[in-house]
Amino acid sequence: MKKLIDLLHDYQSHGQALPAFNIDSFEVYQAVELAVRRTNLPCLVQLSAGEDAFIGAERLFLLVQKARLENLPLYLNMDHGADCARLKTLLRLGFDMVHFDGSKLDLATNQMLAKDLVDYAHYYHSLVEVEFDAIKPTESPDAVVLTDSVAAKKFLSLTAADFLAVSIGNRHGAVADRPENLNLPQLAAIRAELPTSFLTLHGGSGIPLDQIQAAIKSGIVKININTDLRHVFKTSLQQHLAGLTSDKLYDLLTPVISDLAATIQQKLINFSFS
Repeated sequence: MKKLIDLLHDYQSHGQALPAFNIDSFEVYQAVELAVRRTNLPCLVQLSAGEDAFIGAERLFLLVQKARLENLPLYLNMDHGADCARLKTLLRLGFDMVHFDGSKLDLATNQMLAKDLVDYAHYYHSLVEVEFDAIKPTESPDAVVLTDSVAAKKFLSLTAADFLAVSIGNRHGAVADRPENLNLPQLAAIRAELPTSFLTLHGGSGIPLDQIQAAIKSGIVKININTDLRHVFKTSLQQHLAGLTSDKLYDLLTPVISDLAATIQQKLINFSFS
């Protein structure tokens, strides 16, 4: 299996993006494994702080090691980590990358902590994603603050981070009747300042596919997906629960895993062949 950085360089040169799926439960992980087996396409699996508390990143690490023994191209990330001590623990464990979200800090503190973490991660041959413009949730009334291209270049030059999470109209979450609109000219401006850096798109759920694919062509190389999977899980569970007579949990959850895997498989294909 390729190192993550080599895979990303390949994807960047071919206009592809790596999906990063948040793991809310073991069933979501099973669905990711199933989709990757079917397609042999790589992806990241990741946890937010809440998912880490619920599942445990160490447990996910062991599942991924087993998958790699079976030649499945799965990579590990900690998503929106704010606790640098926890991120360093996961880097020592063997995570391929971590995302340090210092967007709630003042800029100088964010840069200082990010630089320290990047130095630490690179010692372990791992990668770091950084963020200085907070990606807002869909329910927030605040307007999106677009990432300034010059500020982005300065932040990455000071921290030597591998990835930058950009704010270009994307939001966390998704609302069915309010699709998000990406500011593709702003993405192009960021790309012009950072032609070789890895740019990431958070809140990939709820964005029309044509905009997703245009963003990939404009330099996005990693796309986070979470809300779409939560919606599929909830809808599928409700549908299958209504007609189920068995009290066996695997009878209830197996069709949910199948529905999730179908969604994940389509994301893998859409992002890899944009």
